[in-house]
Amino acid sequence: MASLSRAATELSSDCRVKSAYGPRAALRRLRRALKERRTVKLLAIGSSSTVGIGASSPAAAYPVRLESNLEGFLPGFDIQMTNRGVSGETGQGAVERIKLEVAEIDPDLVVWQVGTNDAMARIDEDEFAEMLRSTLSWLAANRIDVVLIDPQYVERLASDEHYTGIVEAISAVARDMRVLLVHRFEAMADLAKQRGNAAFLAQDRFHPNDLGYRCMAEYAARAIAAGILQAEAEAVPQN
Repeated sequence: MASLSRAATELSSDCRVKSAYGPRAALRRLRRALKERRTVKLLAIGSSSTVGIGASSPAAAYPVRLESNLEGFLPGFDIQMTNRGVSGETGQGAVERIKLEVAEIDPDLVVWQVGTNDAMARIDEDEFAEMLRSTLSWLAANRIDVVLIDPQYVERLASDEHYTGIVEAISAVARDMRVLLVHRFEAMADLAKQRGNAAFLAQDRFHPNDLGYRCMAEYAARAIAAGILQAEAEAVPQN
């Protein structure tokens, strides 16, 4: 687990930020897959950031990079990533699709990039939070591990109370339900202060560019590493 311990804390110089993920949460099914040395199945659900809009090629999209990062942390294991991103999809639009995809793929882990389109569509914050909470409860009941990724940071939306309200709603639900959350909004805001907003955004100044996707994958990979370690710690018998 030494490589995982390093993976959970170390970030590349280009992507180094104060906070990349939280809260502390165990990825028990993923740990079990590793213990059984079987193929680890991941399902990426989300909108255009999951599709990879803004990347120079499909290989630069975050799910591809995340799979590569995890293979580096977990040498000798078969990591199988399935990307089911749909551009423009809201969280509510993904709910039934998630259930269908889970039934088909039977993933050990769902990585759900959620909230950006809901914020842009001005979906009610309470309605959004209830949708998120009920879907996470369904996944937990089916013993599927989850990592959430919150909305993209964009400077022009940083002072939009509804946009930031959706970010805060995701954080509150993740905290209450003990679900790992990649703090993309906070992390990218930190990077923007360090290097300027354009450094990690595509020409449309909304979607990530290759650097943005690389950092996004790093943050998700480190959240996953931390979740595996937490599951390992919780499995150790207490004296």
